[in-house]
Amino acid sequence: MMERRCDWIEKVTGGRLIGAPSDKNLLVCGVSTDTRQIKENQLYVPLTGEKFDGHQFAGQAIERGAAAILWQQDRPLPERSRVPFILVEDTLTALQELAKAYREESAVPVVAVTGSNGKTTTKDLIASVLGSKYQVHKTQGNLNNHIGVPLTLLSMPERAEIAVVEMGMNHAGEIALLSRLAKPDAAVITNIGESHIEYLGSREGIARAKLEIKEGLRSDGPLIFDGDEPLLEKYLTDDTHPHVRIGWGNDMDESPENIEMKGAAGFTFRSKSKKTLFRLTLLGRHNIKNALFAIVVGRHFGLFEEEIAAGLSRVQSTGMRLEMVTAQNGMQIINDAYNASPTSMRAALDLLAELEPQLEKWALLGDIHEIGSLEENYHKELGAYAIQKGISRIYTVGKRGRWISEGAREANRDSARWIQHFASLAEAGEVLNQKGNSGVLLLVKASRAVQLDQVVKNLTEGE
Repeated sequence: MMERRCDWIEKVTGGRLIGAPSDKNLLVCGVSTDTRQIKENQLYVPLTGEKFDGHQFAGQAIERGAAAILWQQDRPLPERSRVPFILVEDTLTALQELAKAYREESAVPVVAVTGSNGKTTTKDLIASVLGSKYQVHKTQGNLNNHIGVPLTLLSMPERAEIAVVEMGMNHAGEIALLSRLAKPDAAVITNIGESHIEYLGSREGIARAKLEIKEGLRSDGPLIFDGDEPLLEKYLTDDTHPHVRIGWGNDMDESPENIEMKGAAGFTFRSKSKKTLFRLTLLGRHNIKNALFAIVVGRHFGLFEEEIAAGLSRVQSTGMRLEMVTAQNGMQIINDAYNASPTSMRAALDLLAELEPQLEKWALLGDIHEIGSLEENYHKELGAYAIQKGISRIYTVGKRGRWISEGAREANRDSARWIQHFASLAEAGEVLNQKGNSGVLLLVKASRAVQLDQVVKNLTEGE
């Protein structure tokens, strides 16, 4: 993590140190924006928002061992303090400047990952592959925004040999900012979906926003992207970075061959370019493509094929992403309750239809957020898609989830009695507890805010 003196912090943030003359030599070890998690000798950075102001918790930060505090100059300074303050114009901007300066002083290569779907799984795959050779620092959870990326960079240990940084966004310009902070040596764009279309207006707008990742990419750094997405090619005609296209077809720079599904154990496949056999323990055919991103990144950073294969075989993904768990009533559950988009929902339904053919297939689906004015159409299309994939029971929750059940009924009115909308999570859990059994495989998927993980917890652990 960042270990720097207060005079360095003062310099890179353009701030002004308030404290004793000796405080300029005080060493700060790490950064925190949360007094509940702050550790001794860290720098406390109070952030502000519409409904909160971290400056109010400065006293707590000091009591819990903060060594120094950034302070927004439009806030009144405490009258007495045993720790120094560094006055800055804006604490968020100062946090970002700290991360940028720390990154610039570090010789650690950075891999940046963005995309509408799959970026967290791809980040985990890349980190696992690179971990076969290097000490890897990676984004924890989904700390991937204008606050999370600076904190990820600032928590990078001095012993790290490579960093894998996930970058998320809602609006145009956000990925450009993050890329300029992280200055990646290689960049990955997993795909272009429909997430955040309400802010960006169209899939074209989403593509342009994701391509902002090249803003900070070194001139000779590869841009590794979804070659099956024509929008990316369209906007890269004048780009001079090396390009690596990943996709399903033989015309790609890298693609999978000889794919074999191994049930709940995942897949084996060979890469087109080197014919290496890889084993992937993750569920979902779409994760083969994510694995290819990791394979190409591993090769770029000098790994042998056997090292890459070893890294893929031991990957551990972030929770609630296509996890197989067992309910107390014996029902098998594919828990993918972390997030959702129309693209990832279709991929999950594909997996449900493909996996464990001897089991009856049920789906519990809920709202997908941030997909704009066409959200009703998207949800209804997913209901029809579930019918098309032969899902025998379709359960839904949420205001938007109701559209999924409506779309399913419109697609096949003969199946209407096996399509049910629940008024609450509790009702969903109760019905699935009663009706589920060892002959059923259930998919659970929706946007994180729907909290379908509570239903999974109820089914697997009880009340």
